[in-house]
Amino acid sequence: MTASISTDVLAIIMLCFTISLAKRNIVINKYKNNIYIFLSLIIIILLLLEIATILMELSSGNNLVIPHRIANIIGFSLCPVVPFILLLFNTKMGKGIFYNLFLALPLFLNASICVLSYKTGWIFFVDAQNEYTRGDLFLLPTIIGIFYFVLMVRAVIKNTLEYENNEKVILISICLIPIMGIIIQILFKDILFIWGSVSISLLLYYIFLRELQFKYDVQTKLNNRSAFEKEMGRFLKDDKDAAIVVVDINNLKSINDKYGHKVGDEIIYHAAKIIQKSFSDIGRAFRIGGDEFCIICKETSRELVDSALTDLDRLLVTINQKSSIEIVLAYGYAFYIKNENESIYSTFTQADKAMYTHKAKLKGFYGRRMDD
Repeated sequence: MTASISTDVLAIIMLCFTISLAKRNIVINKYKNNIYIFLSLIIIILLLLEIATILMELSSGNNLVIPHRIANIIGFSLCPVVPFILLLFNTKMGKGIFYNLFLALPLFLNASICVLSYKTGWIFFVDAQNEYTRGDLFLLPTIIGIFYFVLMVRAVIKNTLEYENNEKVILISICLIPIMGIIIQILFKDILFIWGSVSISLLLYYIFLRELQFKYDVQTKLNNRSAFEKEMGRFLKDDKDAAIVVVDINNLKSINDKYGHKVGDEIIYHAAKIIQKSFSDIGRAFRIGGDEFCIICKETSRELVDSALTDLDRLLVTINQKSSIEIVLAYGYAFYIKNENESIYSTFTQADKAMYTHKAKLKGFYGRRMDD
């Protein structure tokens, strides 16, 4: 028991440290940052409650019966709330308020049964001598928690489609740590391991998110220039052919000057979403400059690239019909064939030149390179 208290204290210190880092962080999505802080606070409360119940179990006398029961009610009620918030952390659950309330119904059911357990002992029972025992429905909060964990892991896997294989392995491993903690505590009731394992998982997840800052562009959520250079360097080691597509936003400087940089940032964001959606099946998109993007499509065909660009034009028409400010994208591409091209960088230069030819055509000035 003393070891469990020591572990819980260390977990609390660790969570307080990461909360401090999260408050100072301006790069991670604000929505996720706030949920992370809220989740950390709930876990700290659960760890404090766990410490309190351990100390009350070790104490003798019936004067602690009521606080012992109340502490267990709060603890068991909050248990499935943690994976529910982790689910929120990994998805905005944009299916409407009624869907969200329906999904939260098990939380309300669990909380009601926990409150009733004060007298009935369904989940737990603390007798008049302050002795704690498990009730017949003891596993209910755990089952509900596992239900939310499964949904959370499903959301994580869905969100890892754009991650590299090593990142997927790391992220899924982080998600499995709390599940292992739950299994261990069910099998060995004297080992209190759940919230310590959740705290470790949460810290590792935060480190993982911070690590991704060096790979992803904050504004567009696409891969950034650093990730682009790393990906280009891989072509020196493998034998894969690829299409390099360069996309540039026309007239962005004029839009910034006329409407302000906030509107310009919105144009960049929408352009990135269009590019990502158009090439999601065949390539990986990068933001390589202020208004310039590149898509690397490994082992693809000219027909698939042309089809993706057709989708891009179609999406542009759709979004421009709803906006007073027109988004115009110039693009060009070239194919890199191993052992035929000089290098992947020369292929990028060809694609860049093709993009500027298209840009000149869109502006009505042929043969002239236009800089926004």
